[in-house]
Amino acid sequence: MSKLIRLLAVDLGASSGRVMLGTYDGNSIVAEELHRFANTPVQEGGHLYWNVAALLQEIKHGLKLAIQAYGEIASLSVDTWGVDYGYIDHAGQLLNAPHHYRDQRMDAHRTRLEELLPPEEQFRLTGNQPDSINTVYQLFADFQENSRLQESVNKMLMMPDLFLYLLSGAASAERTILSTSGLLDARSGRLSTEVFCRLGIPAGLIPDQVPAGTVIGSLRPELSSELGCGPINVIAGASHDTASAVASIPYADKDSAAFISSGTWSLVGMETKAPVLDRQCLDYGFTNESCYGGGNRLLKNITGLWLLQETRRVWAEAGEALSYGELIELAGNEGPASSWINPDDPLFRTPGDMPERIAEYCRKTGQRVPKTKGAIVRVIVESLAKSYASALKGLEQITGRPIRIVHMVGGGIQNRLLCQLTADATGKKVIAGPVEASALGNLLVQLAALGELDFSRAAGVVAASEALSMYRPNK
Repeated sequence: MSKLIRLLAVDLGASSGRVMLGTYDGNSIVAEELHRFANTPVQEGGHLYWNVAALLQEIKHGLKLAIQAYGEIASLSVDTWGVDYGYIDHAGQLLNAPHHYRDQRMDAHRTRLEELLPPEEQFRLTGNQPDSINTVYQLFADFQENSRLQESVNKMLMMPDLFLYLLSGAASAERTILSTSGLLDARSGRLSTEVFCRLGIPAGLIPDQVPAGTVIGSLRPELSSELGCGPINVIAGASHDTASAVASIPYADKDSAAFISSGTWSLVGMETKAPVLDRQCLDYGFTNESCYGGGNRLLKNITGLWLLQETRRVWAEAGEALSYGELIELAGNEGPASSWINPDDPLFRTPGDMPERIAEYCRKTGQRVPKTKGAIVRVIVESLAKSYASALKGLEQITGRPIRIVHMVGGGIQNRLLCQLTADATGKKVIAGPVEASALGNLLVQLAALGELDFSRAAGVVAASEALSMYRPNK
């Protein structure tokens, strides 16, 4: 039997985080959730922030649990959502709490930014779909509101890079997460001089780029002492959670496959050799981001299970707490929806009373307003499936590649109704799994970085590690 290798994947989503232990025996990975915690943004002074200090404490608690239970840990890595970042000052400290991408401060500066750098040019230069949540918009807003900010800031670190820095002391810019920022030249992969010059953002804030799967250092000595452990390798993996999720997909034929990473956001896309930068791609709402090992993720961000999460939260606060399983059962019993919504309508973008907003959307569009909880959830789930189908059709038109199989990954695939409705709406076979896609991809990239896995074997390791489910469209 091969020696067991134990690694930690810190997987931070927009609503919750987990510290996952991966145990690799040379053939498969057993992933165990050691610690799950809420990721709750903080409202202060009319702005929305991430609570980095609280998240770091939760991560340290997960590390401590792993060390107490298993002793030696070979490495750790962190993956998170895209676009957000924190500033490190000249003393090496976090300057202030990082803004949440749903913060509204960019609205006051969007028009000016797009005068300096029109959306069409942003896409041509960077391959990223222009959006006010993008890092480039957020940075522009920061520097417009504080002209002396550069005097205080040493480095800007994307969220996973920030946590890796807090854990190791090493500052770097990992490629897959930086590719979500709107700051990179799509063709060269380097910082876009034109973007920085036109917007007056200092490029020196960005640390040196490293490819996904780079050992950047080890746990800070004071942290090792606090946790009672020896050195632990700290790895900049595929730090964007979608990049990690895509790294875990067990493709049989990548050229005829697309993917849907289903969570708070839904990411619908396919892997291409190079960025796709034509006008049709821009008009269809697709963006280009980097993959582990090179290549490109051509994908569309669709508001995902955020709609269901907010709906459930509102009902729970009203004293009617239901599990996701119970909500999906109600929706399944409801039968086909008589209304639909556009999940990406601005009405649904910020926190609030989602059931009432769904009712408002239906009234505005002349549709029947869903009355029961089951009917509301059914509208959400069917609308997501319809959005997936539309995005996949767009991918086929843009690339000229027919899609025969759709790989659905992530926590959303536990919603079996969504998987089946996706198969029905697309008319394509859906393979669902792995559920723990981001964490599993995180662990696979770590193993490759440590020289313990030839990544050409990754699909076989995934297949040996987690059961997959298949859904065929109902005729």
